[in-house]
Amino acid sequence: MTADAIGSDLADLRKEFEGSGFTFGTVWASAGAGPDARRLFAGHGTMLITAWNAAELRLRIREEMRRSQQTAWEA
Repeated sequence: MTADAIGSDLADLRKEFEGSGFTFGTVWASAGAGPDARRLFAGHGTMLITAWNAAELRLRIREEMRRSQQTAWEA
């Protein structure tokens, strides 16, 4: 994944989840014998969600938002 693609993915995620309270970024994941890779993350309060690509991160954020809405509704 190129730096341009990552930047575009982050911009898309920020736009899609604007107002949700999530912040987005990347971290390097390095392996002793393999190539390094960037991992995307979304943070909200004390919660941290990570994924290897934007599609996976988007899915995990939506799952967490649904879970949070259910918890709020049940309370």
